[in-house]
Amino acid sequence: MTLQSDTLAHEDYPEAVEAYFENGFTDGLPIIPPTADAVESMLAAAHLAGPEVLGEVPTRNVAVTAEKAAVNAVMAGCKAEYFPVVAAAVRALLQPLANCHSTTATLAGSAHALIVNGPVREQIGVVSGQACMGPGFRANATIGRALRLVIRNVCRTVPTELDRATFSWPLRYSFCFGENEEYSDWTPNHVLQGYAREDSAVTIMSVMRLLAAIEFSPESEVILEMISETGRLYGLPVDSFVGDARGIVVIIAMEHQRRLLDDGWTKEAVRERLFERLTRPTVGRYDVKVHLAEPSNILVVAAGGPGIAESRVIMPHLAAPTHERVR
Repeated sequence: MTLQSDTLAHEDYPEAVEAYFENGFTDGLPIIPPTADAVESMLAAAHLAGPEVLGEVPTRNVAVTAEKAAVNAVMAGCKAEYFPVVAAAVRALLQPLANCHSTTATLAGSAHALIVNGPVREQIGVVSGQACMGPGFRANATIGRALRLVIRNVCRTVPTELDRATFSWPLRYSFCFGENEEYSDWTPNHVLQGYAREDSAVTIMSVMRLLAAIEFSPESEVILEMISETGRLYGLPVDSFVGDARGIVVIIAMEHQRRLLDDGWTKEAVRERLFERLTRPTVGRYDVKVHLAEPSNILVVAAGGPGIAESRVIMPHLAAPTHERVR
């Protein structure tokens, strides 16, 4: 396999790491030097040719090739078998409705959540249970980081340059987790999006706010009301760019899911009830309508472990959720 990227020579590993810092190729953390062999292994694992274009950012005149994505996946610390997921994530991010330019250059500093579904989770170790959104899991951490390095190094979203975020935030290092499909018979997220259960897929969602909906009541209706109130605290305005595709993600952790299951709630019924409550007319200053076209615009994802009775709500910025099959 012939790679098209320029090559750099270094005396040893520490020198290579320092050179990447000096050239501004990192997210502020050390990287794994992307040797030709490592990049080729990434591409082979996804059956991709280096020049193949995964997508474009038209407003920046940028085309993201498989080779450039593979270089950044190596830098992020990915294993080769993770690369099909990274490539799918890049494809999803570069779909028009994901609005890569605006979500990565915005002053608000939105991040990107990467949700993984299907058999690939078990095959490569993407964690969906206890502490799945935090540190400690190589697949979650490095796949999410690879996507962000592509955004930085290929899409040119460099802080103080195209990245104009006022504060930015830690989710811009990495934010990747799986859906816990094994805990119950709830329909997995990717199946609701039209994929077969045996397929693997990723969903990308821009993140403006990651909100905690904590409710200790054992009553499922009270839990769903708290999740709705949490989303309505800030609301979701009409967005002419994404139109009726705008959506939110509701991540239901194990304690809340157990109570919903005990009362016979399916995932489809949960999103129907949430839709009713999120889109009802406003009733006060701190109650803001969430403008959604239909219940399917609420992506209900089961994840997280036992412990505190809470769920999480992702409110987006300037984009709609997009998805892509892991090939």
